[in-house]
Amino acid sequence: MALYVLGDPHLSFSVDKPMDIFGARWKNHAEKIKKNWNDTVGNEDTVVLAGDLSWGISLEEAKEDLAFLHSLAGKKILLRGNHDYWWETHAKMQRFFDENGWDDFYILHNTSIFAEGFSLCGTRGWNVSEGGEQDQKILRREMQRLEHSLSAAKADAEKIVFFHFPPMENDASPFLPILKKYGVRLCYYGHLHGTKALNTASFEQDGIQFHLISCDAVSFTPRCVSDDFQGLTAKNKQISQKNHRFWRKLLSYFIRKS
Repeated sequence: MALYVLGDPHLSFSVDKPMDIFGARWKNHAEKIKKNWNDTVGNEDTVVLAGDLSWGISLEEAKEDLAFLHSLAGKKILLRGNHDYWWETHAKMQRFFDENGWDDFYILHNTSIFAEGFSLCGTRGWNVSEGGEQDQKILRREMQRLEHSLSAAKADAEKIVFFHFPPMENDASPFLPILKKYGVRLCYYGHLHGTKALNTASFEQDGIQFHLISCDAVSFTPRCVSDDFQGLTAKNKQISQKNHRFWRKLLSYFIRKS
């Protein structure tokens, strides 16, 4: 069983919202998602969908898009994006899912979900570069939601954080102190498309790895978080071994001198 993540499917089976304004890569993107997803994800796996799932503006209008996601392999954990106007209260969405027999959907909002050995946390986020009063109010609320989500996580589990908006801007972020406080090492986000998506590389800041996972940034294929975690663990082990060798050599040097 493995954990994956994919952002910004921007499905529009019930509305006319073509995504190829962001480039030819988006042509027939739903078919690409379906093929790549089912070639990658197994029925026992879990996929976090990091926002902007449907262009629908109500649950009914998003129904066909959600049905498409339900048809794909694995369990799905849903995070809200800025274009998910269909999003309702947890109770309303859960009732809608139950009425349609979609028992593979889980909502990540103001809480943490334990899956595949990880505590999954997150929030929509906001544009951290906006300085207006209303934007700052929204940003403070999103910071509170992130704190609430992380505080609800299992204390002894690795915490993985998901945003919709990019949580960093020019190496700075109001979210960074919260991520560091809870020892987060892996963080994923979406929202960026087109040239921005293609030109944005993964990076590390204060010991935290940040990965862009919007659909066109990952070739419409879910990214394996489990593999990223294994790579992170291996990297930290190599650093630890290197440090151990350094101190052992240093100790041997002083022993010889004495």
